[in-house]
Amino acid sequence: MSAASPLPRALMVELRLKRPGLDIRAQFRVLPGMVCALVGRSGAGKSALLRATAGLAPALGGRVALGNDALYDSATRVNRPPHERKLSWLDADTHLFPHLNVGRNLRYGRPSWPWRKADHRIDQVIKWLDLGSLLAHRPDKLTPTQRFKVALGRALISRPNALLLDDPLGRIPQPEHEALIDLLAEVPRRFKLPVVLVSPRMNEVIRLADEVVILHEGRMAGAGPAPHILSDVSLSTFLEGVHAGSVLEGVVKRHDIQWLLSEVDVAGQRVTVPAVLHAVGNRVRLKLRARDLNLHREVPVDSTATNHLRGRITQIMLAGEHGTYGAVGIALDQSLNPEGREPDAPPAHLWAMLTRKSIQQMDWQPGQPCVVSFKAMATQVSAWH
Repeated sequence: MSAASPLPRALMVELRLKRPGLDIRAQFRVLPGMVCALVGRSGAGKSALLRATAGLAPALGGRVALGNDALYDSATRVNRPPHERKLSWLDADTHLFPHLNVGRNLRYGRPSWPWRKADHRIDQVIKWLDLGSLLAHRPDKLTPTQRFKVALGRALISRPNALLLDDPLGRIPQPEHEALIDLLAEVPRRFKLPVVLVSPRMNEVIRLADEVVILHEGRMAGAGPAPHILSDVSLSTFLEGVHAGSVLEGVVKRHDIQWLLSEVDVAGQRVTVPAVLHAVGNRVRLKLRARDLNLHREVPVDSTATNHLRGRITQIMLAGEHGTYGAVGIALDQSLNPEGREPDAPPAHLWAMLTRKSIQQMDWQPGQPCVVSFKAMATQVSAWH
């Protein structure tokens, strides 16, 4: 095999498969350096779809390809075995060899390149994951976090065509998640890989995903850019329920050391959040629950909410004729501060969950201007590339 690095290629998946009580049909495309998250309730078919993509489970039909190179194609009867597809798999079990130490586990993934080039890649991964002091250890002497790092390192050392992640942090103690999510966030661009993620934790999806595919009972309920899909309350029944809300992308603009607050530019308007460690100029994502937002005609003069964003109502969805609540969609005004707004900032949309009574008593209608208020503490901030 040539020592030259292969050009990165997009991973394209269009599959049909059958599982007990579930008929799964889905399709998605992941570019190199990007992350596609498969989300949905337990039993929706996410892991089954991922396993079929890797060739670890049979499919009824469809196609899996890297660029124009088919890994599986039912029409032409192409069905490469998993080792030929070179789609690295990482789940919560890590699957390390118990009889090999960390160094030999890592080198098991060594590609068939000239030794010096392969060893250089191994050394780079060991340094990046800070595994140098663990090379002589056996897996049973490692913590869950250390086992995860070794398994991730082995997967990347093999120089895969793509990385498939099936809840890889599922057995990691919660306090250690944040640092490992930061590591995973570096993978797509550091290694120029398409990455497919399955995770039941929405904070991981918000932090990592460029694109999101929602599966419900084996079928696609929605697909598209992460902020758009994760902000669609009509899809909340397949996702977070009472925690449904909106995801906004912004840029850190200022830190207030005295009050331990930070300011983020979202489509030309400023949002105050609890102090973040991200430097001024860094991109972040903000998560706002729909039930934490209030609507006003004008900026309230006596309120503990520090955030007041101007926008316009785009639609109102009531939960049935006699339901107790409704979802109000708002497009934020992007013309308030055109100088401060990022030139490529996408339109920002919010959803507020209000009672049907308040919607009717205030006579909210599509097209009306409004002010959205919420507390700084209502925001959850994640780093974003």
